[in-house]
Amino acid sequence: MNLRSAWHHGAWLMLAALWALPAAAQEETVAWRIELEAPDDVRALLQEHLDVYRYRGRPGVDAAMLQRLVARSAPDAETLLTTAGYFSPKVEAQSEPAAEGGTTVVRINVTAGPVARVGAADIKITGAITADPAEAARIAQVSRRWRLQPGTPFRQSAWDEAKEALLREFVFDGYPAARLVNSSAEVDPESARVRIDITVDSGPLFRFGSTQIEGLKRYPRQLVANLQHFQAGQRYSHEAVIRYQTELQASGFFRSASVAVDTDPSQAKAAAVLVRVVENPEKKVDLGVGYSTDTGPRAEAQFTHYNTFKPGWQGSTKLRMDAKEQTLNGELALTPEASGWRNRLGVEASHSDIENLVNRNFGLTAQRAWRTPEREHDWSLKFQVEEQSLTGGPVDNLNALSLNYSWTDRKVDDLLRPRKGHLLNLQLGGASESLLSTRSFARAYARGLQIIPAGRRDRIHLRGEFGAVWAQTREGIPTEFLFRAGGDQSVRGYDYQSLGVQQGASIVGGRFLGVGTVEYQHDFTPQWGGALFVDGGNAADSPSELRPVYSYGAGIRMITPAGALNLDVAKPQENGKIRFHFTLGARF
Repeated sequence: MNLRSAWHHGAWLMLAALWALPAAAQEETVAWRIELEAPDDVRALLQEHLDVYRYRGRPGVDAAMLQRLVARSAPDAETLLTTAGYFSPKVEAQSEPAAEGGTTVVRINVTAGPVARVGAADIKITGAITADPAEAARIAQVSRRWRLQPGTPFRQSAWDEAKEALLREFVFDGYPAARLVNSSAEVDPESARVRIDITVDSGPLFRFGSTQIEGLKRYPRQLVANLQHFQAGQRYSHEAVIRYQTELQASGFFRSASVAVDTDPSQAKAAAVLVRVVENPEKKVDLGVGYSTDTGPRAEAQFTHYNTFKPGWQGSTKLRMDAKEQTLNGELALTPEASGWRNRLGVEASHSDIENLVNRNFGLTAQRAWRTPEREHDWSLKFQVEEQSLTGGPVDNLNALSLNYSWTDRKVDDLLRPRKGHLLNLQLGGASESLLSTRSFARAYARGLQIIPAGRRDRIHLRGEFGAVWAQTREGIPTEFLFRAGGDQSVRGYDYQSLGVQQGASIVGGRFLGVGTVEYQHDFTPQWGGALFVDGGNAADSPSELRPVYSYGAGIRMITPAGALNLDVAKPQENGKIRFHFTLGARF
């Protein structure tokens, strides 16, 4: 054989060997199924964490590796079971070799034994807090609120959460340098009892010191200082610090803002407050497009100048256009006051064509508002002129100088994805014919949402909306102060503002409103859920004419960083035409 033929022969042998390698590897790979006998409350834990489950279906696992996985299953399972509170489990794991080309059976039998329970819990508090007689009641409360009371099942997750909650009792209120100096949980496997010993050193009582501000270049220091609602010398409160940071971030002047307190125990009597801000540009343009199942496609543009006329005065102009409504408004917001109130001046022009009712509005508003994430107070004095026309009807010119008050209360566990709590808004207002108004009237309006948990994955939403206008007649009252119903945020299944007083071919606002919703929500996964609902309500010109109509339907809930994305399908009581509704956030 010459050199060339020998080279060719060797190359073919090498290629054949390479071709055979995957086949050989494939032949060595084994398949197996698992038969698990275990209590229901630990099955998911074992299936999620045991390697014999995690490696199932992966390529390259041969018989020898499978035997190693099976051998590790029993000790690994026992370790996992201790985190769930089972300290005397018995676990057996074995495999049955399969016939050639078959599937190996892995059997895991778990006898969990009794779950361990807390036998005694000794909570000791030391540090400066014990020297203050005013704190004695608080110390007693902390011990009573300890989560792992005698008789409570002892699990690792509950143990960790209880320690964190105990420390927060001090860290969040007056003692940010508090620490655990001892935490032990002694388990007696025979009696399945756990003895807990914990010692917390509160450290010194902290008080706020001077405030240092970094990052200000174009905006006045007063703007940052006025949003701070605690003073030097006051007792430290984590809630106050978070509120300060939240208000800075929500002010519109800063791209980011952080508030930190020096927790060095040597500085406790006057702990420095450090505020760091990154300013927004002095001028900003925002453009947006969107779609609403109420009003169709939408486009908007806004220009904001954060130093209008005077540093810290925020001026903005916004144009918003959709298929049914077009609005142009301008606003000048003055620097927030130290008390938390903020004054605004606004001008607005709008046009709408909804249910054959055409409105052209021009208004001037002076507003004084106080707002936190939990509560809002708004006073406003508004003068508006309205040109109102019905299809085929005459044109009416209306005007009103109204004084209005709005109060909002929020108490929910999560503003973006609430699972329990309530939202409530109350409004009062009115106008007089003797003060630049075509009709005297008084107006009251209320809307609320109560969220009731029903298990870990279910909630019931109860929503109500009620309004009344007291006047001799609705003629002469601008449309904004009357009521219509129907649409995404009202009675689903009916078109936007299609429920009201029939006047010719048009639907106009009535003096009374009543709307209610019962909705049941269920989470299928942390990101996806469903809902079933019934809506009912209407608007009319008198309480005796207020006859509700109903709709029912179902929806999908998708969780996004901006809140719940809701897609609903609703069927109305009357004409039976199914409608789709699309909203973002909790319906309020």
